Amino acid sequence: MASTSERSFGNKLQHARDLQVALGKIVGYKPDNLDLAPAAFDQYCDTVEEGNDGVAAKDQPLSDRRTARRFAFFGDAKGAVEGLATRAGRVRDFVGAMPGGKKSPSYKQIQKLVQKISNYRPPRKPVTAPPGTPAANKKEISKSEASYGSLVQAGRDLAAAAAGVPGYNPTAPDLQPAGLKAFMKNLNNHNRLVAEARVDSGNVIAARALLYDDEKTGLQTRFHQAKAAVASQFGRRSPEYKSIAHIRY
Repeated sequence: MASTSERSFGNKLQHARDLQVALGKIVGYKPDNLDLAPAAFDQYCDTVEEGNDGVAAKDQPLSDRRTARRFAFFGDAKGAVEGLATRAGRVRDFVGAMPGGKKSPSYKQIQKLVQKISNYRPPRKPVTAPPGTPAANKKEISKSEASYGSLVQAGRDLAAAAAGVPGYNPTAPDLQPAGLKAFMKNLNNHNRLVAEARVDSGNVIAARALLYDDEKTGLQTRFHQAKAAVASQFGRRSPEYKSIAHIRY
């Protein structure tokens, strides 16, 4: 389902197309600005629609990569995917079963890291402003993105702590220092893929915003200029102007 902001963009474009059709039916309509002529206006609407399609095309890969990252970090019981917290708990349990047990300094250090990791919860939705809003254009990292980065660092700290425990040599390859290091590398790769997709999405969103809101050539400006051109040519009380007066951006 399209977001509220996306429906708003679609509505504005549809209203512009309604105006373009109405302009084409006005006999003798000849604006001084050729960009406001029905054919040129129609072409620009096509360009705006391509901008909308571009945003939609980049939104899905970003959503897919975020979903994949969520599973990699927090696991998926249905898909038997083990998350970072579960992996960290297994490391803690192994160290707790070693000589010295849960009273050893190594265990206490790892337990703190496990608790830190376990305190993170997957965000229900990405903490991102709706496309096209001013907040979406800020070059800031959301809290959820910062949390994913912090999780990777906590995981790396855990792997380093485990590697430093004398005698730590589990039979399970994924709990060995090399396995833990590879796991953290994979998690960090998920962060990188999401970041790349977010940049791609942000670029097309910014380009689309200009198509709508540029003060000189944007859709909103052309829309109001076209209505003003009809008013100037035929008068605001004319049938020609009344045929488009009800069409709102």
